[in-house]
Amino acid sequence: MQHQVNKQRGQALIESVVGLTFVVVPLLIILPFMAKIGGVQHKAQQASHYSAWERTVWKERRPSRLPRRSGLYLAQKSEQDTAKQIPWRFYQNDGNPLSSRPSDQWDWNRSVHPMLRHQTQQNQLADTLLKSNQQTPANTNELDRFTRSHTGRRLPGAVGSAVGSAVGLLSFTGFSLERDQFYRTSVSTDIQNLYLAPFDNLDLNVNSNSALLASGWNAAGPYHVKNRVKRLVLTNYMDVSVIRTAQSLLGIIPFGKELRPSRLKLGHVDPDILPTNRLCTYGTTNCGG
Repeated sequence: MQHQVNKQRGQALIESVVGLTFVVVPLLIILPFMAKIGGVQHKAQQASHYSAWERTVWKERRPSRLPRRSGLYLAQKSEQDTAKQIPWRFYQNDGNPLSSRPSDQWDWNRSVHPMLRHQTQQNQLADTLLKSNQQTPANTNELDRFTRSHTGRRLPGAVGSAVGSAVGLLSFTGFSLERDQFYRTSVSTDIQNLYLAPFDNLDLNVNSNSALLASGWNAAGPYHVKNRVKRLVLTNYMDVSVIRTAQSLLGIIPFGKELRPSRLKLGHVDPDILPTNRLCTYGTTNCGG
């Protein structure tokens, strides 16, 4: 019996070495890496939601019936400009103010949040986890470490088709709305592999999709509202010089004063004007400043 006990000496030590080598140490290496991948996934989700929302409020082209004059507030932004805002809003370090026109140069090595950095190469400092889309990384290009796509569709279902057809009929009057109201966006990025086997061949990809259903109305101020809506008013087609002259003649009659063009305005559209303090520049005096 004593001889059998002696044979088992050192078994716990061997089990500990095996456990540390194949279980504990790999976990200590992979857990921080996986946590940061979760951070990348969270940022991708935020970016896709942001992209869908921005596409509903910023248009790529000028809307119909837009007058050529000053005092217009047109929300127009190209697809590329919208995508370039993503790193500044979701991938940069904490504590930096958000700006639609950043004054600094973006750098994927210095501007990225620490949560998105990890040691991916042996004997090197932490690097950005997001993999470049090119063979030679362009660290100053905001679009170098992710891909983004968006599509606009018409309303799904029978009801959506009926509404789209009704809006299409209004186009004969010169009134048109954007009919692609179902916006879908996707943000995708590749993750750099670790230098340790078997994590050096993971080739992970993080992808997030978002969808938003929104109205296609977009007016650039009261003058634009008037131009777009006026053609829907039936009496607008009676607002011609002949009828205005007849109104003026009938207005001479004592009981015909209400028929004068200054009183009976055919096709008149009076857009709802916001109070002056609502049309100010936010951040200035008496306007959130």
